[in-house]
Amino acid sequence: MSSRLAVIGTGYVGLTTGVCLAHLGHRVVCADIDASKIARLVAGELPIVEDGLAHLLAEGLESGRLSFVVGGAAAVADCDIAFLCVPTPQGDDGSADLSYIETAAREIASALPAGAIVVNKSTVPVGSTKVVERALGRPDVRVVSNPEFLREGSAVRDFLHPDRVVVGADDLDAAQLVADLYSSLDTFTLVTDPPSAETIKYAANAFLATKLSFVNAIAAVCEGVGANIDDVVTGIGSDKRIGAAFLQPGPGWGGSCFDGRETVLVKEHHQVRLMRFDELFASSTDTTRDVLSWDGYGPRPIFKPLQAVTSRPYEGDMIAIKTKMGRRLRVTADHPFVAMQPDGSIGVVDAAELTTSHWLPLTVGQPSEFDRHGSSEAVLIDTSDDRTDCSRTHVRLGTRGAARLARHIPGIMQSRLHEVRRSNTANPTEVVIGGLLTEDASLSTVRNGTFVPIAIDLGPDFWQVVGLYLAEGHSTQDGRRRRLQWSFHPHHEEHFVDLVSDFWTKLGVKVTRTRRETTSCVTISSRLFAAWFVDELGLGTSAYDHRIPDAIWNLDDECQRMLLRGLWLGDGSWSYVNGGPSVVLEYGTVSRSLADGMVRLLAQQGIVARLKVGRTAKATADTYWLTISGADQIRRCVWLLEDDEREIVLASIDRQAREIRPTGYRVDAEGRTWVRVVEATREHASQFVYSVEVADTHTVVTSFGLVAHNCFPKDSRAMVKIANDAGYRFDLLSGVITVNEQQYDRAAQKVIDACGGSVFGKIVAVWGLTFKAGTDDLRESPSLHVVERLVAAGARIVAHDPTVTQHRIGLPTSIEIAASPTEACRDATALCVLTEWPEYASVTASSIASVMSARTVVDARNILDREAWKSAGFTYQGIGR
Repeated sequence: MSSRLAVIGTGYVGLTTGVCLAHLGHRVVCADIDASKIARLVAGELPIVEDGLAHLLAEGLESGRLSFVVGGAAAVADCDIAFLCVPTPQGDDGSADLSYIETAAREIASALPAGAIVVNKSTVPVGSTKVVERALGRPDVRVVSNPEFLREGSAVRDFLHPDRVVVGADDLDAAQLVADLYSSLDTFTLVTDPPSAETIKYAANAFLATKLSFVNAIAAVCEGVGANIDDVVTGIGSDKRIGAAFLQPGPGWGGSCFDGRETVLVKEHHQVRLMRFDELFASSTDTTRDVLSWDGYGPRPIFKPLQAVTSRPYEGDMIAIKTKMGRRLRVTADHPFVAMQPDGSIGVVDAAELTTSHWLPLTVGQPSEFDRHGSSEAVLIDTSDDRTDCSRTHVRLGTRGAARLARHIPGIMQSRLHEVRRSNTANPTEVVIGGLLTEDASLSTVRNGTFVPIAIDLGPDFWQVVGLYLAEGHSTQDGRRRRLQWSFHPHHEEHFVDLVSDFWTKLGVKVTRTRRETTSCVTISSRLFAAWFVDELGLGTSAYDHRIPDAIWNLDDECQRMLLRGLWLGDGSWSYVNGGPSVVLEYGTVSRSLADGMVRLLAQQGIVARLKVGRTAKATADTYWLTISGADQIRRCVWLLEDDEREIVLASIDRQAREIRPTGYRVDAEGRTWVRVVEATREHASQFVYSVEVADTHTVVTSFGLVAHNCFPKDSRAMVKIANDAGYRFDLLSGVITVNEQQYDRAAQKVIDACGGSVFGKIVAVWGLTFKAGTDDLRESPSLHVVERLVAAGARIVAHDPTVTQHRIGLPTSIEIAASPTEACRDATALCVLTEWPEYASVTASSIASVMSARTVVDARNILDREAWKSAGFTYQGIGR
């Protein structure tokens, strides 16, 4: 029985579905918003490579059963059933951007005939049937789930000879009408409910990925023990409970990543550190760590478990993203972002697809569910710490310590008792073991040098002094002598000199005050103190490497505010806008790390600062300018200013006729903060990139507080997300993802080893670039992951692929494209087979041996005749054999 069908979307799934349904005898109208694409299809031109599809397209057009129109409404006006086959871009956690489906459903809603059926054919998360129903707003229109199981390269065959047809619907009559469309096919039809149908699609893909990663892991074992993976696969695949399908080892299955210089807040054992992604990877540990994330339910961030962190060499396009309020982030082109669409809907958009109509989230406020209980005291001595050189450190006994020594002489001091009593000093080991360590003791590396307290109160006053150091201080070293110095204006900032000097003097620390024509300084000469400031607190030595100390993230609001206040007092300012009464607060630094930390710390205090990066004509480094504007924000952060300035600023903004809010960001009804994308610049790069997997939320708060998705391959991420949403931690599948990432490294390393341990400057021939044979799709191609690693190692790649005749989007620009498999191998040191195109298996080894400079082949698909290539003089390596 013939039906009148509409197919919305003529991408890979939509076009195959429409053409094949017409072949089955139905009348099909396919629609797309791309007029030029529709014109090509009407003319019989295919926009994709897919075996057998061109013939069926011509057949459908000639028979009149297949037609194409621009716009969904025109396609559905006279249909019985409409198929939604529009894109659903997926984030790293498997969450799908449903905005395209919702838009398509709204577009066709009013044009659908009464009682029509809408079929969701796109790959969508569980619950999407209800999303479509709401978007349609038509109670008389029934929605059915009918997931596709098409493999690129064999999509026509898969459609016409399917293993099964799955139909999910709450209305059994509607389900049966959809099932009847496939009645001429010799297959099994499963009718079920919508959630089950939607889950089947993801579960099938995830299980296939599990089989692939499993056999790749077994291949590694085979290489280690000298077994043959082909025989092993035959042996286990012949078990009917397992089956032989998808047990072929390969280079892995194809994710997205961060530039190593981008940052993230990491929590380990209740201690929080602001780390770069490359530092995070380098410090990988078995200890449980959390990273700052965002759950999407409100403005505040939340710490979530870090499940994986990986690194890989990469050559390809990086996207440098800039937003309003000056936020910036550098990621691979396929990196997904949570983005607010122009219509206010929220979805996931790849970096390369971001436009100025998209808005990205910022986190504002203290992390939820995080108990800040940082230490309120610092102890500068720890005899168990290798960094404490007890032989060079002197402890001056406090009053109570000296009294104890008068009452009792510890055995460890018997030989040095006279010297200890004379100088009132001992070494740390003697003091600790002898029980003489008291809070009023002090330390120095020189017996007659500057002594500093053994314990320091890390209260608000301390953090204000630290803020002044970050703004106006530096550390110097002259031989073994190290100093800390605060420098201020000699006339306008003498009160800061007093503030810093008095703080340390009250603690018994010797300070030196000097005044010159251009500066007034406070100096502390102490190796111990300088090492603590620079190395332990991590404050840096100069304006170029200053950074927010990690200890501050665990402390209360008062300490955080006093640190920021010290910074602003030292190097911040305020000014009128166009003469007033509006006011802005500004701060400038040449340290990117300091700017990143300040922007984050201000956000935790509820302040969204604008960031501007610039460089003057004679400058050697960028300056990062932070600006706080808006009357409401100014009122909430006047604690940054001196008391007399506060009164002036508050009086000025109170005179405003109307309060103008900052224009660079918006706050939605849920209190979430969004900044608009202003630029997404594509640039070619060859570098290492870094991926993370974050539990539950699958997002990460990156540099300057901008939110992005985490970064793992899509098919299995989807199933992990479904499991997480259902309250199940899918550790097995997370392990599958890790094995796959390792497989890219193993394949590349095989080539490097085959070339004598280095591919630098050598030609490596590559056969196959696409995701799989029979398609021209480069997306998520494991071949490119391996190629990127080889390029990063210095190889010159000359590649052949039957569908790639010239450079196009998705290919590293350094790859040279050859016209034939033989030409790709000319003067090559090694050949690497990465895609299983059948024509490669028929290339004779002797023809390749005559053009290569060395006879080495790495067959990452195990498709070549190993013995034939060995007989031709090649050193042959496969996967697992």
